[in-house]
Amino acid sequence: MFRKIRFSQLSLYFNYSTRVEIDAGLREGFDKQEYKPRKHPGRSQVKTATLPPDIQTAIKVILQDSGAKAYHQDSVKLNNYIHSRLLPPEDEEIRNKASKIHQAVSKKVFSKIGQEPTQEELQTCNRKIDTTVYNVLKKNVYRWGNISYDKATSLQYLMARAPSEYAILVRILDEIRRRLPDYKPRSFFDFGSGIGTGTWAVNTYWKNDIFEYFTVDTSTHMNDLARLILCQGRDNVAMPFKSYFQRQFLPASADLKYNIVLSAFTLFEMPSMQSRLETIQKLWNKTEDFLIVVEQGTNAGFRVINEAREFILNSEEKGYAFAPCPNNNVCPRYLEFETPCNFLMKFETLGFPSKKEIMADLYSYIILRKGDRPQDDPQWPRIVRAPIVRSGHTICRLCTKNGELKEVIFSKGKHDQATYRCARSSNWGDTLPVQ
Repeated sequence: MFRKIRFSQLSLYFNYSTRVEIDAGLREGFDKQEYKPRKHPGRSQVKTATLPPDIQTAIKVILQDSGAKAYHQDSVKLNNYIHSRLLPPEDEEIRNKASKIHQAVSKKVFSKIGQEPTQEELQTCNRKIDTTVYNVLKKNVYRWGNISYDKATSLQYLMARAPSEYAILVRILDEIRRRLPDYKPRSFFDFGSGIGTGTWAVNTYWKNDIFEYFTVDTSTHMNDLARLILCQGRDNVAMPFKSYFQRQFLPASADLKYNIVLSAFTLFEMPSMQSRLETIQKLWNKTEDFLIVVEQGTNAGFRVINEAREFILNSEEKGYAFAPCPNNNVCPRYLEFETPCNFLMKFETLGFPSKKEIMADLYSYIILRKGDRPQDDPQWPRIVRAPIVRSGHTICRLCTKNGELKEVIFSKGKHDQATYRCARSSNWGDTLPVQ
């Protein structure tokens, strides 16, 4: 299922290099000033996202009608819990941990018995060992549980998560819109749709192109809330989209395919890696063009993203990493075992019940595209940490098309003006148009 890692791949060091220059295919465009370094083709223009005005108005109507001010503190707690969440422990992991604890406890208990124990003493010792192992295991194994979204919890989620999730999804979808300006998806499938942030995000770019929305969420309260937001927060307003379907469970049939399939902040609700990968396979079977998986930018969230990436890239049906990876190799961040591959997105808060603020959230994601990678794909390196801008030089940490992490120092003296200024103008998460 997952690729074997060669020992040579584990030697990961940043390489200090200056042997890069602007992509030859763009050189003439820069010389003629058709491209500007501050708006180069690899740079996203989505820096800080704000909820669409109609969505903001609908949300505030719902929150005011629900008396949601009383939920503010609980929404903060829910958001903190979501950010700190870990994956459910696997059965094998629990068994291995229990075995180690059992060996240590047994050694300690039996060391206190000076002679051959009687049958009664042996039974007493074994009961003591089992009880101790159980108590220690209970304290040392993460107590995972999926979140039950009733009406109150759904409103808390809306208050805490709507602006950041929308901002993250808009930034991710901008990768497709920017690189494929003529792409017009006709259908959208959202697994774990929640309050509907996926629908809001795709409508930011393709509202006039998409004719079918299919959303899946196990919570009826979340589904009701998502529909209510699209209806301006009023029960007596008609749904603005004719082909908008909601279901509680993932349809078993793979006959119908959708241009864009999304799973955002959902896979943590699955009880095991097997159930997560089974879900990913079902979503890939429903994908016509793009499968997008998004999670928190934590180590646990990145682990889920890497699972999905490895699983699909090793599946029978061909696909390739469209973004953020410029390659299909084993992720160098995963090999590094230290920090996750994540990105930062700024967003404007809802302004309810307090005033609006600019905040930021970390996320990890993968966009997988059906088919083979096009031969004309430039596979520009991705900036995987915030560039360090200094007087006369800029340091960029890059993930390259060869599956390596490199640190490149761009300076005025060793690089031409276009290359230097492009590096200086780029941000964390952008691609750098260099070769």
